[in-house]
Amino acid sequence: MDILECINGRRSVRKYTDKLIPEETLTNIIELGTKSATGSGMEPWGFVIIQDKNEIDSLSEMTKKYLLDNFEEYPYLHQYKSWLENPKYSVFNHSNTLLIIYGNTESHWYVYDCSMAAGNIMLAAHNMGIGTCWIGFAEHTLNTKEFKAKYGVPEQYELVCPMSMGYMENKLTPSKRKKPIVFNK
Repeated sequence: MDILECINGRRSVRKYTDKLIPEETLTNIIELGTKSATGSGMEPWGFVIIQDKNEIDSLSEMTKKYLLDNFEEYPYLHQYKSWLENPKYSVFNHSNTLLIIYGNTESHWYVYDCSMAAGNIMLAAHNMGIGTCWIGFAEHTLNTKEFKAKYGVPEQYELVCPMSMGYMENKLTPSKRKKPIVFNK
């Protein structure tokens, strides 16, 4: 697949097969992610990989509970209340792989750099038949002191991108987007 085909065809995937992504494939995808641009050459990214479905399901339930218990703090999520209340809904799309990207705050550019790495990861995964979805709901749960301590994430690292991953259950059609807004025309 050439790069333009990859960019045009990639979609956020929310349905995965049960096939586990091999460790060497994940390593390759992450290494491709780190080929992205990096401000001042600081390469501030760090990664956590979870491939324990029970743990991922538990994190989903913790996330749903936290969001519902603190719902008034998140007005932008009110449209998703029925999802969060649904016992069958999984924040991580019932995936068996969760890739979490953290950025070292010692770099001013950590959010940009890690977001560009996430973009590369999503495109590389898509090229290999692996779907991905950036999970905004997990902002709090995966950035707590307790969670980071459990996975050895240093204190100066902050969550940038939680991403569900897996082999796609169905091939999706390319997304349609509005025309870009160009302000100076």
